[in-house]
Amino acid sequence: MGNKTIYLSLALIFLISFTSIANAGKETRVVASRLTLDLSIYGNIVTWAETTTDTAWMYNLTTGNITRLGHAGNSPVIQGDKITWWDYDKNIIVYNISTGKEIKIVGANTPSIYGDNVVYVRSKYEDGQPASHQNDESNSLYLYNLSTNEETQLTPYEHARFYPSIYGNKIVWGRANQVNSGEWSSNISIYDIPTKRVSDISRTGTAAGGEIYGNIVVWVEQKNESRDIYMRDIAKHETRQVTFDNNSTSADIYGDRIVWEREYWIGNNFSSDIYMYNISTNETTRITNSTCAGDPAIYNDKIIYVDTRDDPESQEYRDIYLYNLSA
Repeated sequence: MGNKTIYLSLALIFLISFTSIANAGKETRVVASRLTLDLSIYGNIVTWAETTTDTAWMYNLTTGNITRLGHAGNSPVIQGDKITWWDYDKNIIVYNISTGKEIKIVGANTPSIYGDNVVYVRSKYEDGQPASHQNDESNSLYLYNLSTNEETQLTPYEHARFYPSIYGNKIVWGRANQVNSGEWSSNISIYDIPTKRVSDISRTGTAAGGEIYGNIVVWVEQKNESRDIYMRDIAKHETRQVTFDNNSTSADIYGDRIVWEREYWIGNNFSSDIYMYNISTNETTRITNSTCAGDPAIYNDKIIYVDTRDDPESQEYRDIYLYNLSA
């Protein structure tokens, strides 16, 4: 009993030392929306999907203009002046904000973009393979260059490659493997475009998600009902556990900062808030206190997230909020 008391005291000291509450910055509701998900931000442009209208949207933080991007828009991602998403027919759309022009990539899904490179997933059957593969769920990573209009297959077909993310010449994605009937494991893998080398970042068999910025990859490590955020410095070959609360998910990274959603219970009420981790200082900061915030994305000093504080019971109204760290 005495040892437990000591351990609890040390844990409390650790939290007091390394976790703080945001005391600077400004929170603003920027868009009133319903059933919002898949937020992305770059510069002053915010994108998201709305399931009530099956549409991808774009919002300009400077002008306040809202633009409907396309019907059946899933998981829009913005980088530079380009936005990409995929529809229910599994076609990828790449929209150029500057020119207003669109490019369609047929038969693919879950895109990510960096510069002129779009990375995405194609399944074996949808890629024009024989009908015998109709029930084969194997898929492969592909790369499309917007300048040359060339498509390149990056990996062999394998079961369950999902949600790639690209930065510079490196691509990360989740890879599920069937251990035996009804049992699966999942890893985080990385592909180096110049060398065509594939390597595993996480081999625990419980990894999900995966985002990359520079040399840092972040993901969610899930063990039974517990979920924590991990990061890997691929240049230094170092892995670090970011959270220790067993209830963290939806991680994103930009520069030296990682943001995520932490879930918890207040009595019988399910709650969630946004947290931020500074890689250099090893400091964790709580960004929101609404108990209704989730799905964050970050760009420089701007953190966006959805919040259901105006509709906590049904959580249908998922308004988009902005927290500006430098305001």
